[in-house]
Amino acid sequence: MSKMASVNILNYEIHSAQGDLHQTLNAIKNEEIILSSKFIKVDQKEINIPFYAFENEVQEEQESIYGAIRELLLKLVSGMSEKRRRSTALIIGTSLVDLYLVDAIEACVYESERTVYSSQKHSIDSYAKKLSNEFGLNEFTMTINTACTSSANAMLEASNLIRSGVFDYAIVLGVEIFSSIMSSGFYTMDLISDRMPKPFDINRNGLVLGEAIAGILLGKDDSKWSIEGGFSNCNSSTITSVGKGGDECVEVMQKALEDANIVAEDITALKAHATGSESNDLAEINAISKVFDDTLIFTALKPYVGHTIGASGALEIAIFMATIDNGFIPKTLSCTESILADYIPISESKECKSGLFMCNYFGFGGNNISLIIKKASS
Repeated sequence: MSKMASVNILNYEIHSAQGDLHQTLNAIKNEEIILSSKFIKVDQKEINIPFYAFENEVQEEQESIYGAIRELLLKLVSGMSEKRRRSTALIIGTSLVDLYLVDAIEACVYESERTVYSSQKHSIDSYAKKLSNEFGLNEFTMTINTACTSSANAMLEASNLIRSGVFDYAIVLGVEIFSSIMSSGFYTMDLISDRMPKPFDINRNGLVLGEAIAGILLGKDDSKWSIEGGFSNCNSSTITSVGKGGDECVEVMQKALEDANIVAEDITALKAHATGSESNDLAEINAISKVFDDTLIFTALKPYVGHTIGASGALEIAIFMATIDNGFIPKTLSCTESILADYIPISESKECKSGLFMCNYFGFGGNNISLIIKKASS
């Protein structure tokens, strides 16, 4: 089997509910996690739910969102030459939809607030074009919206574009801010927890959403970090979940390993998707048990930053790399008794400075992806 050419990870930046990259890393190290709340509207009633929110609110409107994305992108491109910028594609992964479409839906749903609707067709993809123009990036942009796998799929697509020689560099942005209509939808489906999420725990009762903006710069320049392989597929037993046996997830993990030309035993540790929801956690841990033996080291990051949906791909890989760059794999908070006795996420942080790592993202509609990343030893 021939191995695909790896693409290197040259830089990364984040803005999470815990702060910037440095602040988030310190919060994880010290287990000083800030979990706040948001009010949502369900059946015209105000309901307070736990939520991992930015310290400084990003308003659910165009200019506020653009400003927040711009601030993070500026950190990634500040040291890049004009020539390098022109050869850099921009790909955004998000679950955010056209905000004017949201206005239209709300105008139709809530009769007492019905207003005249006029579409202005200003979506997240408009941000990508505007940002590439402002920062002198390549005119090619792409926006991927595949729910929880959006920015993970964006990373795989960016890798393919660089590997094929279409571009020298690519920036992947994962973007998610508080969306009242999305939060209300999750609440209506009985998927929202009333406390910090407890991934893989027998007493888990749902997920907690969060907001984040994360950026990753990819290219072929020398770097200790690389994307070694990956596989994405759309396969689901229902529109909102995979089968409890996890066979759809097994396929994605196995094909990601094949793409990187490695076997399960080569994996140093796994970053699980681990939303804390009833069915998805069960599907994922059953899938893990079918691919790996019970000595696998695996962990979950959502108790630290929340489920950031479209941003989770870029955000969680960036956090995972940052912790390993600091010599450890973070423990899984809040899991006291695993739903599968022989497969237990780590309850204490593990020393780790390099290795091969699998990162899972399993989303709505059967959009599932596993990425294999590597940090070379010094």
